[in-house]
This record gives sequence, structure tokens and C-alpha cells, in this order.
Amino acid sequence: MTERCAEAGCDRPAAVRVHDPRGPDRDVCVAHARGLSQRDGVVAAPIEGAGDQWP
Repeated sequence: MTERCAEAGCDRPAAVRVHDPRGPDRDVCVAHARGLSQRDGVVAAPIEGAGDQWP
């Protein structure tokens, strides 16, 4: 089973690990990763094996 996005209320599959200096690292969907990765210091890295989740 594919892990789900860690953002509250989101049930999309996780495809990106977000490393955020202001909070815990978490696995999120592509849509949430787009927004979160715009913040200073945040690094977004694709999760291995989740390539089918990318548009």
C-alpha cells in the first residue's frame, strides 16, 4: 500500500519527502510539495518508487 500525504485532510499518495527546518520532515503529495518547497530552507526530494505519482 502506498503511503498517504502527511498534510491534514489530504488523501493523495505521498511522492515527495519534504525536509523543513521549521518542523519535522514528512512525506507529502506532489501538490503539497509544490507549495511547501517555495519556503526558504525547505528541500523537497522525490521518494524512490513514487514516480507514477508525478504528473
